[in-house]
Amino acid sequence: MTPLSTVYWPSVALIALVFSLLTGCGGDEDPTPLAYPKTIADSRAAIQQRLIDTDTPSASVALIDGERIVWSETFGNLDKATQTAPALSTMYGIGSVSKLFAAIAMMTLVDQGKVDLDAPLAQYLPDFRMASPEYSQITVRMLLNHTAGFGGTDYRNAFTYAPILDYATQVQHALTTQRLKHQPGEMAVYCNDCLTMIEPLVAALSGQPYVQFVNDEILAPLGMIHSRFALAPFPAGSFAPGYTGDHADPQEYTNGYATGGLYSTPSDMARLAMMFMNGGRYGDVRILSEAAVAEMGRDQTSQLPFNPIPTAAHWGLGWDGVAQPGLAAVGVTAWHKNGGTLTYASDFFVAPEERLAVMVTGASIRFNPSLLAERIMLNALAERGRIHAVPAPLPNVPQPERPATDADLAAIVGDYAQYGALIRLTAAPDRTLRVSAYSNGVWAETTSGLKQRVDGAFSSDAQPNVSYRTLIADGRRYLAAARPGGMGHYLSEIPFGQQVQPAGRLSAAWQARVGQSWLAVNEDAQSIPLVQGLPPRFTLEALDDLPGYLFATSALLETSQIVDPSGSDTLARMFLKIPVNFGRDMNDVIIETRDGEDWARYGSSLFRPQAGVPTLSTGDSAITIGAEGLAEWRKLPAPGSVAILGSRAWKLYDANLKLLAAGAGDSNASTVLAGAYLLLYGAPHTVITLRLMAAP
Repeated sequence: MTPLSTVYWPSVALIALVFSLLTGCGGDEDPTPLAYPKTIADSRAAIQQRLIDTDTPSASVALIDGERIVWSETFGNLDKATQTAPALSTMYGIGSVSKLFAAIAMMTLVDQGKVDLDAPLAQYLPDFRMASPEYSQITVRMLLNHTAGFGGTDYRNAFTYAPILDYATQVQHALTTQRLKHQPGEMAVYCNDCLTMIEPLVAALSGQPYVQFVNDEILAPLGMIHSRFALAPFPAGSFAPGYTGDHADPQEYTNGYATGGLYSTPSDMARLAMMFMNGGRYGDVRILSEAAVAEMGRDQTSQLPFNPIPTAAHWGLGWDGVAQPGLAAVGVTAWHKNGGTLTYASDFFVAPEERLAVMVTGASIRFNPSLLAERIMLNALAERGRIHAVPAPLPNVPQPERPATDADLAAIVGDYAQYGALIRLTAAPDRTLRVSAYSNGVWAETTSGLKQRVDGAFSSDAQPNVSYRTLIADGRRYLAAARPGGMGHYLSEIPFGQQVQPAGRLSAAWQARVGQSWLAVNEDAQSIPLVQGLPPRFTLEALDDLPGYLFATSALLETSQIVDPSGSDTLARMFLKIPVNFGRDMNDVIIETRDGEDWARYGSSLFRPQAGVPTLSTGDSAITIGAEGLAEWRKLPAPGSVAILGSRAWKLYDANLKLLAAGAGDSNASTVLAGAYLLLYGAPHTVITLRLMAAP
């Protein structure tokens, strides 16, 4: 995500304090609710400050008490130039909060008797298959509680500036060639592809496309008239754009509809909250049975076979948690779901027994609405007298030390891997620990002075509540990290990394690929990372301190991962087995031979060798897009200009793959430097004509 570069003071927009029943809401009337003046005042100040701190252009919020929205308000600017404020009807991308609608859709079909949550997915989708034969054991429930065992997330074409209407088909096709990361139902690790597969499942069971089913069965009955999937451009001014500097970004399309594609408003989400609080009923309309709502709110992770830190997650069906820790710390049960895209960040809390809920959303991934949502709920609970006061942060006082023995240090020193990172713990001469992270070929120290405490964990005097310990589970050593969460009044501990030991020598085939670069050929031209200029490069790096492994990096997908190439010269395997979040989004690296070259496949992304890109000749050249529709690359040998005829889209990069220019249709790339690269798009069998004219 390109960082926003300017800071501005947000303007407070429309304010609505609604104390009467919402139109269409029936049932028993609640007692007159509080006006929550203290909560609202505190929340306004906190949101305004967060907009400044994160350079978020706008935000929207709603607080729900029983059958009423007691506070809804927008902040910031929809349009910076005109200082136009968002309206309460302004839509925001709610990202993974969309997963709740996928779960509701599936539970609707359960209520209709069309699906059994514990039946095999392949029973309902006969064309579903994977490279691991155990795929036949995946059940419908495993899609909803993140236990299916998929690698994680197909980021190719997931976020674009033009709609990709068949993204779910792309994901299902990609899964046919992929292995499972763990046995189905063995552990829970966050998985976007699991929810994306709800789309073809709903279509198969209902006979309707997923988005139509959600609209007909959920959005329309709830009266959520300002909630929709981005299938086409929205009317101008109807949604809150993200900003790059002072310029509004184009509309973002999150193409995994079930996993993150819905746009909505806090006021619309209030209706969903009321449905949950009323056991599946909204007014006179029943959306779900009480049993279905209860099942969504049941902890799905507590009895899993592999769950080394049971307190790390309490996922429901669609919910990130059914015991939000900040509220659980004060004796209140709340269900919660966070959501983020490349543009938006949202959080949705529902405390069903308290009949209290909140939705917070902002037009920046840096907005961090989770802390705001927790703060609003705690203040509201205190103001209504449910809790004595908003809890104070944990004391910042170190525990007493327990000098680390050689055995203590040996049990924690080492290299640990997680998705996207490598972490090293080393012992200093004074028997404290240092923590370093691997990036761009070097280890950089991030923390030092970690002392062993009486509880056996290591923490520093400066940050005593941030601690590390190790544990053994299923024959592997894990690093666990604990740190204050939310408002700082509780600790959250999570499996943070898996220890990795040196494994031997790379084969000659893999050694020959180390240091090479591959270029993306099947990422859409309107992919947001491409448009924003991330290099479309994939690399493999050897690790001197961890021989036998490779570090695979896709700058385009913004991910790095350690893989194990032992056992095959064409397959480097994902191998980490870390529950919850730090084992998500992993892929095998597969080498495919095409026209005598080694191409690399990472997830569903395909990359061609950069070294083999043909050099363009001066004069006219005809380039034919192949039957697969893969983009073509050409290298420019000398300074000059290039006329491009017949392309759907093109991008021009310098020798270091920095994006210089982009266009569509017939264009002129103007003056280009020697060593520059052209990326060309077209439909299968399209002929693109290039006219290279050398500089005088």
